[in-house]
Amino acid sequence: MRPSSFALLLVPGLVCLAAACSQSTEPSPEQPIIVVEDPVPDASDPSTLPDAGVDPDPDATAETGRVDGEACESDANCRSGFCAPDPDWPGGYCTTVDCETRVDCASDGENNACLHPGRGSNFCVRLCTSNDECREGYVCQGLSQTEGYCAPNPAPPFDGPGDDFPFEVSCTPSPEGRASLAFDVSDDLHSYTVVPFVSSGRRLFPSSVTSDLDGTSFNLRQENGFQSTGAQLFGFINPTIFPAVPDDIGKIREGAHTYRLSTDDSEVCHYLLERPTRGTEIDLNIYLVGLSYLGLNANTAANHDDLQDILATVESIYNQADVSLGQVRYFSVPEDAEEAYSVVRSEADVARLAMLTEAPGTDADSMLSANLILVQNFDFTDSAGTLGISMGIPGAPALHGSGISGVALTGEYIGRGGSRFDGNAFTANIIAHELGHFLGLFHTTESTARNFDPLDDTPRCTEGFPESCPDLGNLMFPLADPGNFTVTADQAHVIGVNPLVK
Repeated sequence: MRPSSFALLLVPGLVCLAAACSQSTEPSPEQPIIVVEDPVPDASDPSTLPDAGVDPDPDATAETGRVDGEACESDANCRSGFCAPDPDWPGGYCTTVDCETRVDCASDGENNACLHPGRGSNFCVRLCTSNDECREGYVCQGLSQTEGYCAPNPAPPFDGPGDDFPFEVSCTPSPEGRASLAFDVSDDLHSYTVVPFVSSGRRLFPSSVTSDLDGTSFNLRQENGFQSTGAQLFGFINPTIFPAVPDDIGKIREGAHTYRLSTDDSEVCHYLLERPTRGTEIDLNIYLVGLSYLGLNANTAANHDDLQDILATVESIYNQADVSLGQVRYFSVPEDAEEAYSVVRSEADVARLAMLTEAPGTDADSMLSANLILVQNFDFTDSAGTLGISMGIPGAPALHGSGISGVALTGEYIGRGGSRFDGNAFTANIIAHELGHFLGLFHTTESTARNFDPLDDTPRCTEGFPESCPDLGNLMFPLADPGNFTVTADQAHVIGVNPLVK
């Protein structure tokens, strides 16, 4: 059966390609709003709730039902009559769907409020000021420097890059919750990337990066707020690339710099990656999970006609950015993991698969490679049609074996099709699109027609979505289709400055 021309892709917490990721000129790709008294912007919805329209369970009463934010096994447990299910919401999560303000939430004295996620249904969440206020499996997803809401942890706790990491890691104390990371930029650089992170599930909030030489600054909360997406998605890490957009090329300075941020951890660590010239090649590590029914595994992949046809199409897309595929390596996962995750049923499954990735070597060149995880398919109860998930915009470069180490993609269309549908071309579009997210590209336009990428040369669709959109045909249009092929000059810049492109 031919899939719809437009299909669904995700980044953690964000509905993407029908959709792979979201973008906004504001700090968050999708702009959820907590309605307390006045809207509070700057957050990302950590998961997609089921559609609204569920009738309240008659057994859930004001006297016996649990309030919003509490654990639940079924709708009958919740005062609202709705339980967001495990595993996407660990242990279940009582919530009021289609709320408008906090008075609609089942609170009973608890500090709950109504989240407007920007797409899908509004729902009630438990507010917090630290991770300690959330139950196991949840983190305090930041809304501001001081307040957030208890949201599913999109990735396991991060303990750092490991002992074999080939890049220098520096750690800085954060007295009173603030840190100033010092680093030096070499002369005549093409681009550089700073990756601040904290461990043990704590959070960081990027503020600015400033040249000590002349005060040239990048404001990571305002005009460059899109560069804080990593912290908004995962809390503990924020890969930050300069110059992120062509307009920032003239702002690159050599010498001492200061990266200012706030955190609820006692220290912030970081590493620096520098690029003397523009990259032209990207190495891929492809993990094959449950695709043996296609005759596709780590041993056969290099000579598998369909997969090689797909990769050739991916390369032709990236050739528009003057980037080719470099070394492509193929891997399998342990048998028990293959059995458990051939069909991906939640973002937690993606994180567990990403944790199985391994660095192909201990040297810098080997570490700077992208992990692509091809599975049988996705079966998200709450997001029918999901085709892939990118763990970051951009992803964390050189990290392997963590819950954010890569991109997961469906392999269900490999080798399928006929005269009217090319499953290999469809799969190539999914791979190229999600890899684009991991390299730092946002959707040209979100399906809400309100949020857009930060680039000057990508058209914006403000009405007639999707058929009348001027950006239909662009690789990063938020709906999957083999015809979405084009890469603009500004998008080529974003790809070329990423340290994974060597």
